[in-house]
Amino acid sequence: MGKGSRTRLATVLILVLVFGSGVLLGLAADSSLSAEAPSESTSIASEPVQGSEEEPAEPETERRYIYHEVDPNEEQLARIQTIVAEWRARREAFDEDSRTQWEQGRREFVLETRNAIKAALSPEQAAEYQRLLDEWEAERTAEREN
Repeated sequence: MGKGSRTRLATVLILVLVFGSGVLLGLAADSSLSAEAPSESTSIASEPVQGSEEEPAEPETERRYIYHEVDPNEEQLARIQTIVAEWRARREAFDEDSRTQWEQGRREFVLETRNAIKAALSPEQAAEYQRLLDEWEAERTAEREN
């Protein structure tokens, strides 16, 4: 057996061993992992709380949050609800601002990248590249409208 044949055989054996051990490790990990339902102690303040075993579950007409568990009085509950409403409004405004900034920033990055690509191409290639980009964007616009 020549040196080249032995090297190939050793390479194939190593690959088979690595692949086989990866498959076995994957099967072992897959069989030992299972999804568990989160416990009540992992809830955060804005998540609804389920009734405990000792007390019957309340009707789902009103959503229950963790702050309900400390029995706030009516004045405290009104203040908390105002705080939550203000927080939701701020979050929605932030999300909208972030989305707008991301879209504007992303568009700038895309245009800069496209210009850099065009600079690397010949004038004919750059013109063809721009034509293809224009077609692609027209298709995307048409898809969004439909």
